[in-house]
Amino acid sequence: MAATAVELLIESTNYARPRDRARELWAFREVILAFAERNVRVKYKQAVLGVLWAVLQPLIFLGVFMVVFGRMANISAGSTSYPAFALAALVPWFFVQTAVTFGAQALLMDSALLRKVYFPRETPVLGAVLSAGLDFAMGFALLMALEPVLGGHLSWNVLMVVPLWLTLAVLTTGVSLILGALNVYYRDFRFVLPVLLQLWMFASPVAYPLSAVRAQWRELYIVLNPAAGILEGFRRALAEGHLPDLGLLALSAGTSCLVAWIGYWFFKRMEPGLADVV
Repeated sequence: MAATAVELLIESTNYARPRDRARELWAFREVILAFAERNVRVKYKQAVLGVLWAVLQPLIFLGVFMVVFGRMANISAGSTSYPAFALAALVPWFFVQTAVTFGAQALLMDSALLRKVYFPRETPVLGAVLSAGLDFAMGFALLMALEPVLGGHLSWNVLMVVPLWLTLAVLTTGVSLILGALNVYYRDFRFVLPVLLQLWMFASPVAYPLSAVRAQWRELYIVLNPAAGILEGFRRALAEGHLPDLGLLALSAGTSCLVAWIGYWFFKRMEPGLADVV
């Protein structure tokens, strides 16, 4: 009896079509949610105040900013008070910081699973970014309660928070994918990351307004730092009661999508050796 030859073809996911990758991620959506839930539990496990830390962190930084930048540096907040001005940017900034911090470490945290079980390797990173949304929701509730007390001007433009947050999530996802892959191959990034995030914060209009940047340089500034236009949009919508500058917001959104695309492409290029190195 003649043996039958069987040809086995293994197709690398690096060359899968974007549509197929999107379908695979959708099929593993419950895994992403499971990673997000696990991250929240781990982050606040055995913490006495629990999720209240998501409220205390921006309040602590707000106190520091009021003393250092509001009084000593005497930074102008325009038509609103400096506390309302600063808090409107601090809350979304802490979402960026939390999402990137946990996203960059997600693959190392789940190294055992990566070596034993198959799932799209980007799912832990996406789960980390999604879990940071809880911190943002808590901070946003704080912001809505305090803005009128601090001198902010709330209006129907507060509804712009939804597209602003989605744009910020796209940006942080792209950054987290890049740093998450690099962190596996080069462990020095876990020491460099806190410094990078601090530099990113001071390079963004968190403590100071976007108007501090000269008008002729603002578009280039936003292209180099797309978080700037988004944070300024939060400030205009939540502290000043105005509609964000749609031109600058569109520029930030376009650049954020580009960062996300580059981040995903880079992650997939680095993906084949992740399970072996991690």
